[in-house]
Amino acid sequence: MTMSQDRAVAEHPQLQPDSPFTRWRLAIAIMVVLSMLALVSAIYFQAPQWVGAKKTLTDYDAFHIAGTLALEGRADDAYRMVTMMEAQEAATGTRSFMPWTYPPPFTLFVAGLAKLPIGIGFLLFMGLSFVLYVHVIRRIAGSYTPGVMIVMLPTLVLLMRTGQNGFLTASLIGLFLLGFLQRKPGAGLPLGLMVIKPHLAVGITLLTLLERRWQAVLIAAATVITLLLIPTLVLGPDVWQGFLDGVAESGEYLKQGLYPMFRMTSVYAFAHTLGAGAGPAMALQAVVALCAVGSLIWLWRQKAAPHRLAAAICCVSLFVSPYNYDYDLAILGLAVAFVLPDMLQRTSALEQTGLVALGWAATGYGLIRTITMDNKPVRLSDDRLGIDAWSLMAPLLLLLILLSIRVLARSPLAAARPSAAGELPRPA
Repeated sequence: MTMSQDRAVAEHPQLQPDSPFTRWRLAIAIMVVLSMLALVSAIYFQAPQWVGAKKTLTDYDAFHIAGTLALEGRADDAYRMVTMMEAQEAATGTRSFMPWTYPPPFTLFVAGLAKLPIGIGFLLFMGLSFVLYVHVIRRIAGSYTPGVMIVMLPTLVLLMRTGQNGFLTASLIGLFLLGFLQRKPGAGLPLGLMVIKPHLAVGITLLTLLERRWQAVLIAAATVITLLLIPTLVLGPDVWQGFLDGVAESGEYLKQGLYPMFRMTSVYAFAHTLGAGAGPAMALQAVVALCAVGSLIWLWRQKAAPHRLAAAICCVSLFVSPYNYDYDLAILGLAVAFVLPDMLQRTSALEQTGLVALGWAATGYGLIRTITMDNKPVRLSDDRLGIDAWSLMAPLLLLLILLSIRVLARSPLAAARPSAAGELPRPA
């Protein structure tokens, strides 16, 4: 399984240069709009009164508050919902249900960002992580990068509104896959860095073990050990007890349905919001996770084309954990980047429009529900489920993936010309 160049793109005479999926002006326009949205979001984080709005806690607020607690020597308090809410009110005058469950290495990372004013920290974090994400997508998709941005537009908008870390985690997985497919031991570095969100790294970890890339495994292990030791020394060993308490609390909150499940992409959330109890919903989640992992192993044993196997790994990563949100769907953009040329060679313009529309529905459902629904704050004393809307993202994503598999099983509609010089070859 080798790749010789950085750009995974197959040229197709009917797609160059008139296709919107290769139109760089459109990509630049999207990036300009996203930059403007990031600037507006920074104002809402820093000084919402400038635009006549009240402070509403959003994801990056949790990053800033958890980082501030760490700077004050209270990192373990970020993991306990009661003390986290007290810190929210002290910092902003308002509260929101945002449990902090990130491992201590990421807590140390946001502590560094918290030294900056929240608006500046937001712009720095989102700007750099977005640039890295676009760089990784371009290395994979080449001239089809605009098409990836079109398909993933709802996720791009969501991330620029919330300040979540989807660009960062997707970039790490993408860098791993690029290095891994080129048989570089250095792929172990981004694999190890995924300790900040280990539940998203199941697919790439499994592939590393299946391929017996022991050098990459050693580098990943060294990276993980280093990232575990540094926060222990800087934040103190108590941070780990706080982390364990936070994980236990979040498990209970997930059972009670207190999270905004309409934004979750897991089968667990789908089943739970339709009325299944926590136990049956978790059992269904386990079955789907095992099927996803089993499918990946089967594809590996069948010696699937490298770029298609990489796309499958990205999709599998979205169905392992019950705790997956819409901002994690930036990983889906990697899968799109790997197979978009193949998809375009096998679909008509009408089919392409339908698949993009389905992709927008699958990735943008949580965003639309957030904008349109009356979000009432969830209190820990509530004796009701915090389920205000169905979670439909999992079935939509599964439908999108199944349709894509059917498309990829077809023969190309027209013969593709050989890859351009300096680009990755694509199997027919």
